[in-house]
Amino acid sequence: MKKILFASTALVATAGMAAAELTWSGSGRLGLVYEEGAAEETRVDHRFRLTVNGVTETDSGVKFEGRIRWQADDGYARGVEEQGGVLVDAAPSTNGAGSTGGAGAAGFAVSTGGFRLDVGHVSDVFDSGDVVNWGGYGVGYTGFLDQAANFAGFNKTGFGNTGVRQQTIKARYTAGDFTGAISYTLDGTDWDGSDLEDNWQIGAGYSFGAHKVGAMYGDATAAGKQWAIGADGAFGDFSYAALIGDNDSADDLMWGLSGSYSVSAAGTITGFVSGGGAAANDTSYGIGYAHSLGGGVTLAAGIGSDESGTTVADAGVKFNF
Repeated sequence: MKKILFASTALVATAGMAAAELTWSGSGRLGLVYEEGAAEETRVDHRFRLTVNGVTETDSGVKFEGRIRWQADDGYARGVEEQGGVLVDAAPSTNGAGSTGGAGAAGFAVSTGGFRLDVGHVSDVFDSGDVVNWGGYGVGYTGFLDQAANFAGFNKTGFGNTGVRQQTIKARYTAGDFTGAISYTLDGTDWDGSDLEDNWQIGAGYSFGAHKVGAMYGDATAAGKQWAIGADGAFGDFSYAALIGDNDSADDLMWGLSGSYSVSAAGTITGFVSGGGAAANDTSYGIGYAHSLGGGVTLAAGIGSDESGTTVADAGVKFNF
């Protein structure tokens, strides 16, 4: 990683852009996943993710960025996949050897001072984490469940490794402890030719030392209105997050609580509970443990129950590079 970064930076600098930088980063994971009642209840899980980010800065201090992502993972239960803008039949497999979607669409950003503008394949307000910690503290080495487990029906899109049907424009401004953000996702056409509606979102957050509160609101032509309020922070070795929200497609208010406690310099216990949403939903809950081996490598495992009452669990290793 360090050698690649050095060589890339030096190469761009020799092209006459001394402030430019090209970086590669990524992550990997490998383990076992359990899902009660599935065709193959216990299966091998793996994923490799690679992101390239290019940054350059003008003489006046305006920063320009662009990034794309590749990802390859096991081919479990893919159903129908999008490959290069074309829908292909990909019948679910119980123990797929591998699946890849290639490079995703590109995202861009321009920033100066406390202002940042994102355009293209980028996160909207609800997905970005600018004002609300959406998932809180998930469980398992894959983070298979978190405090938003019962949250459904939200217009919430983010950066990834796939093609995208719509462009998003998001503006964020930060001044001291205050952060405000607004996003607009343009209407478009799905791969099957159907229309996709536009939607807009707005949010604001404020930090009080180690604690933060935030609120978001959005509206889409057909899907309707949505909102969420969150809080997160820390008291010494204990960190917490809370989330409450609703949208026009849900029967009931959705809520979630999660926490993380450092039991040692390397070990952390996480847990969550989430409820509401559809009238038939069960309350979701789970607990997990993660142990750092250093060098960006972590062993982790978790077990929980989702909104349908299904028991799910995983255990494995994940690493960043």
